[in-house]
Amino acid sequence: MNDRMSNSQQLPHLVPKIALCLFLGCPLVPRPTYGQAPQSQSDQLATSIARVKSGEADGWDVEVIAHAKAVQAVPALEEQFRRATDVDFRSKIANALVRLGDKDDTYWNYLLEQATLAVDSDVPDSIFSDSQGKLMMKESTPELQAWAHTHNVSPETAREYATYDLPGKVWDLAQTGDARGIPLLRRALQSRNCPMASTAAKGLAQIQDKESIPLIIAASQRAAGGCGGAIALALIYFDDPQAQSAVDTYVPKETAKASRDARANGLGPFGYDH
Repeated sequence: MNDRMSNSQQLPHLVPKIALCLFLGCPLVPRPTYGQAPQSQSDQLATSIARVKSGEADGWDVEVIAHAKAVQAVPALEEQFRRATDVDFRSKIANALVRLGDKDDTYWNYLLEQATLAVDSDVPDSIFSDSQGKLMMKESTPELQAWAHTHNVSPETAREYATYDLPGKVWDLAQTGDARGIPLLRRALQSRNCPMASTAAKGLAQIQDKESIPLIIAASQRAAGGCGGAIALALIYFDDPQAQSAVDTYVPKETAKASRDARANGLGPFGYDH
């Protein structure tokens, strides 16, 4: 199996794991390298653009193009969006098109629709803090079992929704850094689902919405424990004394230092470089 095939097959699993890692406080997520040698980044970009134009693109190709800011691929991505039937893949394309500056509101509206469904789901956590405040995943909770019963899904499916799928919809919108998302991201800060609230905080930091600093601090206070720290990590990306003081209050010292070092090295709230 070649490197490109390996990367493309891993991406659907890699992105949620990166999201969860960032939520749990792993700040040093490297920028995408789009495959190892012998294929260079420029070669990978050319391959991904060709695959989009041929209608054979996958999520990895879309991310390669978005990260490289390859605006020449916009018409082909628009065509892929029209043809795609998978909701997650369409979200990935819409995310890329917004990041590439596409002015057609179709793509932003799609992200907003999906993220609103996630926030309105009121999905509970599959995350809890242990006695030391470290975040852990539970197989199930009474709240998650009740939610699964109400939505007629298995507890295992509910756990996937709570940990990856529904927070991922908020991620796709938040990662764009588009200020049109501020009202929904502020709503998502109120979520009882900690990955969703944490992702919303990172999105507000990506936008640099300083008016949301008190709201992020309040969400950290409400959540407390490891979840409070995960939400407060976003405050590292604001040059504001109140925000930095809250980081020192809610985020473990070593995690805060690592995240500040990551920011100093050019990494943004979502792990990639600004």
